[in-house]
Amino acid sequence: MPTKIGGFDTGPVQVGGGRSVKRGGDASRSSGSSGAASSSTGDTHITDSARKLADLEQTIQALPAVDSSRVAEVSSSIQNGTYKIDPERIADKLLQSEEDLRKLV
Repeated sequence: MPTKIGGFDTGPVQVGGGRSVKRGGDASRSSGSSGAASSSTGDTHITDSARKLADLEQTIQALPAVDSSRVAEVSSSIQNGTYKIDPERIADKLLQSEEDLRKLV
C-alpha cells in the first residue's frame, strides 16, 4: 500500500503487536546521526527532510501538468512553418541534464 506524505498527523501510530507510539514534531529531539526517526523513548519524529519533501510534493501537485499557452504557441509556429529547431541548444540542455544528474549521485 503506497504511503503519501501530506500534512502532519499528531495522533498515535499503530505498530506491530498492537502497540502504538506517539508522533513527534521536533526533529531536533531525534537520536542518531543518520536522521533516524526514533529516539530512546520509542517516540517517532518526522525529520526536517521529510517536511521539506512534503512541502515540495504539495508545490508540484499545485502546478499544471501541461503549459497550455506554450503548447498553443508551439502548435501555431509548427502550423505556420516558423518553428525552428536549434540542435546546439538541445545538445547543451542534454549535457546540462547529465551534469545535474551526476551531481545528485
